[in-house]
Amino acid sequence: MLEKNRPIIIQGAMSMEVEELIKVIEIEKEETINGFKFYIGSLKKYPIIISETQIGIINVSMATCIAIQTYNPKVIINQGIAGAHSSYIHRNNIVIGEKSVNINSFITGIKSKNEGTNPFEWQFDNRSFEVNCNTELLEKVKKFNNSKYKIFYGIIGSGDIFNREVDRIAWIQEKKNTLCEDNETIAVYTICEKFKVPCIGFRTITNNEVTQKESDGSTISRKNLKSNTNKIITKEHDLSQAIISQKFTVDFVKEILLT
Repeated sequence: MLEKNRPIIIQGAMSMEVEELIKVIEIEKEETINGFKFYIGSLKKYPIIISETQIGIINVSMATCIAIQTYNPKVIINQGIAGAHSSYIHRNNIVIGEKSVNINSFITGIKSKNEGTNPFEWQFDNRSFEVNCNTELLEKVKKFNNSKYKIFYGIIGSGDIFNREVDRIAWIQEKKNTLCEDNETIAVYTICEKFKVPCIGFRTITNNEVTQKESDGSTISRKNLKSNTNKIITKEHDLSQAIISQKFTVDFVKEILLT
C-alpha cells in the first residue's frame, strides 16, 4: 500500500482537529504555504504530514491541491467532527465515508417578488453526486481491529452549511441517504479522484440535532446557547470528539504501517 518516501497526509479543518495529531506525530518542521499550515514529521519512521486545511469547501480544496502538488502523497486521510443526520447515530460514534455527496448544490423553485421562499421545493442539481473513497483503504478500515469504537459506514454529506433545522436535516437525509454532514469531505474526495490519490474520510459525531437530546450535543437542547455557529463549533463544544477522531486515525495509520 505504501511506497518509500511518499507521505501519508492527515487533514483536519480546525486547530482542535489536528492538536492531538501534533502530540503523537514526531514533528520535524512546520511549513506554511499560501496561508495553509503543514506539519512535517513521522510515525514509526514513516513520513507523515499533518495538514490544517481550515473550514469549508474552498479552503480544503486549496489545501488538498497544495498538498498533492507539493508533497506527492501516497494516501490522504480527511478526519474531524460532524453532525449526525440519522437518529441511530450518536455523539462519539464514528462514520466512515464510503462515499461523500455535495448537500449544498441546489436549483430553487421559481417565485416572483413577495412570493417568499420554500427550501423544500428546491432540487439538488447535477453537481450533487456521490464520490467514492478508495476501495483498498475502505477494506483496510473494515479489517482493522477497532472494537473500542462504534463505527458506521455510509455517505457523508458535505457542503458550506451548518444545518440545525431538524426537518431540513430529515429532508436531506431522505434525498441523499446521508449519515452525517461536514464542510470538507466532498471536496477532498473529488480532488483526490481527479489526481488519482487514494483517500478516505473519518468523522466523529459531535452533535445530533435529530434526536434533540442533550446527551447527543443537540444545539436545540441547549436553550441558553447563543446562535453564533462559529462560537458553537470552536468554543462551546466538548472537544473530546475531535480527539476521538484523531486517535482513531492514528490507530488506523499504525495498522497500515504494520501490514
